Amino acid sequence: MASSPSPTSLSKISMDSTTCLFGSSPRLMALARQLRLYKPPPTMDESEEERRVEESAGKVVSQVGFAESATPIANQTERFRPKRAAVLICLFEGDGGDLRVILTKRSSGLSTHSGEVALPGGKADEGDVDDADTATREAREEIGLDPSTVNVVTVLEPFLSKHLLRVIPVIGILSDKKAFKPTPNVAEVDAVFDAPLEMFLKDENRRSEEREWMGDKYLVHYFDHEGDDKKYLIWGLTAGILIRAASVVYQRPPAFVEQNPTFKSLFKGRALVMGSNSFTGSQRLADLTQQLRLYNSPHDTHGKNPTEDSTEQVIEDKVVAQELKLNAESGAYPIAHQPRRSIANRAAVLVCLFEGDDGDLRVILTKRSSSLSTHSGEVSLPGGKMEEQDADDTQTALREAEEEIGLDPLLVNVVVVLEPIINKRGMSVVPVVGILSDKKAFNPKPNAAEVEAIFDAPLEMFLKDENRREEEREWMGDKYLLHFFDYQAENKKYVIWALTAGILIMTASVVYNRPPAFPERKPTFWNKIRH
Repeated sequence: MASSPSPTSLSKISMDSTTCLFGSSPRLMALARQLRLYKPPPTMDESEEERRVEESAGKVVSQVGFAESATPIANQTERFRPKRAAVLICLFEGDGGDLRVILTKRSSGLSTHSGEVALPGGKADEGDVDDADTATREAREEIGLDPSTVNVVTVLEPFLSKHLLRVIPVIGILSDKKAFKPTPNVAEVDAVFDAPLEMFLKDENRRSEEREWMGDKYLVHYFDHEGDDKKYLIWGLTAGILIRAASVVYQRPPAFVEQNPTFKSLFKGRALVMGSNSFTGSQRLADLTQQLRLYNSPHDTHGKNPTEDSTEQVIEDKVVAQELKLNAESGAYPIAHQPRRSIANRAAVLVCLFEGDDGDLRVILTKRSSSLSTHSGEVSLPGGKMEEQDADDTQTALREAEEEIGLDPLLVNVVVVLEPIINKRGMSVVPVVGILSDKKAFNPKPNAAEVEAIFDAPLEMFLKDENRREEEREWMGDKYLLHFFDYQAENKKYVIWALTAGILIMTASVVYNRPPAFPERKPTFWNKIRH
C-alpha cells in the first residue's frame, strides 16, 4: 500500500527543484518554497487509527457516519483498514499570471457518474512507492501527463470517503504548461481542462446545498465554470479538496461559509469508530439492527461464514467516483492481506427493509423489464453479478441497487450478510440485508433497460401460508419445493417465487426468529458450500 512521501523523498524533491525546475517563474519558485513548509494539522497515524478501531465497540463507520460493520471486528481489524487512493492537484501559471489547476471530465461512455468533473487520480497499486507516485502515475495513464514534468511539493491531509477510502491530495507544480500535450484516455476521460485555483475561495459562480446525516448538518458546494465554450460543474469531494488546496496556497479561508461535514477529513481527529447507538430511525429499526448484527449463519463455526470474505464493511458505488475520477469507480480494491475471491460465479442481492406506514417491515422488490431476453417480467431483488472493482458482496449489492433503482447507498445501513444460496448454474448468490431508515428520502428511479417496476411487500408474508402455492421439482434426484407468493400492490399483481422467494423466506425467518408456517423443503444444492 502506498504511503505519503518520506522526509527523504521530499528533501530530494526539494533539492532537485532548485536547479531551475520552475524555469524563469519567480512566483512558482516562491510557491514551491511556501508549500514545502506546509505542515498538515495533527492527524492520528495509521497505526493509531487501527488501534482505535481494534479497541472500539466493534463498529466501523464510513464518511457519512452509518455503521459499516455488521459484526464485531475483534481479531479482524486488518479487513477494516481504509483503502487508499491519491489525486493530483497539478498547478501551473496561466497566461494571465493566475494559478490554474488541471481537471478532467469523466467519459460519457462510463456506466456510472459519466460526464462528472474530477481530479486526475486513482487507487494505490502495489508498485507505487508513495502517494505522490500513485497520483502522478494515474495522471499519466488518464491524461498523458509526464511525471517528470511535475514537481511534487507537498501532500495535504487525507480525506475519508464514505466507503473508507482514504483519498490523499498531492500538490504538484507544472512549470512548463506548453510541454504538456493532453492525451486523454478515451475510455476514462472525455475532456481535460483547467480552472483558476482561486475561484474555489470566491463566492462567485458558487451555490451550495445543505445536507444532514446523523444530526450533522453540512454544505455541499457547487462551482460553475466555463472554458473553451464548455460548461463544467465542480462539486462534492473534488470541490472540497480544491477549497482546501486553495486555502493552503493563498493562505486564507474561503469567502463563504464552508461548513464541512465532520466526517470529511481524517485530520480533524474524528475516530473511525462509532457505537451501535449511532443508528437513526425508529426504535423498532434500531432494535432490528442490533438483533441482526448478532446473527450467526448456520454454516458459521467460528463467527464467520467459511464461504465469505469479510462483507462487514460497506462499500462505493458510488464511490468517490461521483466526485473523484478513480479507476475503480466504486473505490473498490483489495485491502492489504485481504483474500480476494473469484468473481466469476458470484452475485449479491440487496434485501432492503424499511418500516411501512402501518409499522410493518417491508422489503423493496423489482419487476424485471419485459424486454430482457431472460426472466423477463419476473420479480427479483435488486442485485447482480460481482464486478472486478467490487471490494465485497456488500458493495456489489449496493452498486447494483443504485444502478437498477436509483437507491443511494448513503441511505442504506447494511447490518448483516446472510449465507449464500447456490443456484443450478453454480452461481453463489449472497443476500445482503440493509435497513432504510428514511423511506421518504428514497425516490425510485428504475433503469428502464432492466427494471419495469419497483414495489414493496411485507416481509412477514414470506412466513405465512396465505397467498402461497408450491410445486414439487426434482434436480439430479433431489426433490424439493418451489414456493410461489401472489401479491398485489397498486392494482398490479406480482408473483414472487423460486430463488427470490427462498431468500425472502430465509430473511424473514432470521428477522422474526421463527420458521415459516409451511414445509420449506429447500433444494439441497442451494446450500452446497463453494470454496
